[in-house]
Amino acid sequence: MVAVPLLVLGSRFAGLTTALFLAHQGFPVHVLERDRPEDVDRGLAVLTPAALRELAALGLADRLAVQAWEPRRLVHADADSGAVLRVTELGPVVRARFGRPYLLAPHAALRALLVAACRADEMVTVTYGRSAVSVEDLGDAVLVTDDTGAHYRAEAVVGADGPGSPVRPHLGGGHVLSSPYLVHRGSGPAPPDDVLRLWSSPTLHVTQSAVGSGGEVSVTVRVDALEDMHRDGVAAVVRRLLARAAPEVREAVGDAVVTGPSRVHRHHAPLERGARHRLTAVGGAAQPMLPHTAQSVALEIADAATLGRAFDHADGRIVPALEEYAAVRAAPRAAVARRAADFATLCHADGLVRRMRDRLWRTAGIDATAAVVDAAGGPVGGGPVGGGPPGSDGDGHRPGLVVSPATEPDTLGPPTGPGPRGPAGPIAG
Repeated sequence: MVAVPLLVLGSRFAGLTTALFLAHQGFPVHVLERDRPEDVDRGLAVLTPAALRELAALGLADRLAVQAWEPRRLVHADADSGAVLRVTELGPVVRARFGRPYLLAPHAALRALLVAACRADEMVTVTYGRSAVSVEDLGDAVLVTDDTGAHYRAEAVVGADGPGSPVRPHLGGGHVLSSPYLVHRGSGPAPPDDVLRLWSSPTLHVTQSAVGSGGEVSVTVRVDALEDMHRDGVAAVVRRLLARAAPEVREAVGDAVVTGPSRVHRHHAPLERGARHRLTAVGGAAQPMLPHTAQSVALEIADAATLGRAFDHADGRIVPALEEYAAVRAAPRAAVARRAADFATLCHADGLVRRMRDRLWRTAGIDATAAVVDAAGGPVGGGPVGGGPPGSDGDGHRPGLVVSPATEPDTLGPPTGPGPRGPAGPIAG
């Protein structure tokens, strides 16, 4: 059995990001990372100004920015007719309002930076290609078994391994609220003129982005009849749906639905509790959500940064740190998921709701730029959630938040030095 102080159960980006923010505050952490360093799927991580401010604290924002794409505008159109529904200014407008840009970075680039940063940090150790299969809450410790049969006894465990995390049942695992959505990603032509393009219909939601010297296409399908998918195959069903779409949608998608594997996404209710004894969760393990607003990576960054600050505030005392993190992030995280579900409903609206949506968007009835960077979150603990003005407390942390001390000794020891403080927040795309 391996004894570790802080154990993070990770997959893709959430685990490594959480480890870095904890280590940046001076706490040792071990990661069981499901994916190997070279295992990266297609896709782009959407990074808002709030997310970039957090990555800057780790020294990663500028290095990631040189490999990222900054769209100057977003154009959202009807996937059936091609009619433009709304145009949102990004680029210089976002920089001027929020102090940092709105970027789309390749998953591979972000993953490589996180892997290298963990290797360079003496406070972080990572075992790649391992997944936790069971988590036992012992009250004053946590016992974890991985898929090789190895056992770990940890003083605290952070689930960062997505909706299937074995930590979720211990936190009251939020139940499914939506039908499934299938997401396909693949190569396609780059959108012209640095414009991020979206098309929506009752059955489809398509995004066309730039990446490197080419383009990236994401196709989200609302699944109302899984039997059709099982009988005919996903690619055949998606092709039938695309055949009814506007010509520019079919041109943008090309063969993306056959070259890329599909992922299933659902909207879930919030967890019943954000922390229990020595257990908590971040990102998709805490709040699985729909993909329509592309918020998942920034949500992971916000959670990880807030967890790191909570350990700093608690001087290494585990239970108070987990309780503070849960108190700070529960409401903002639920709001992010709720906005994603609401936006998905609008994207796939039909009938009267669809006509009302089109009228609202065409008349600029909302602050579209703020909505895209998700700067419209309500205040939690005295601070705006997600990308307030530069210098605002965007993680919703209330200075001086008092958390009841633990009744048992649970101190890891003081951090090696003060850590960074700054706003964190979710995104929309």
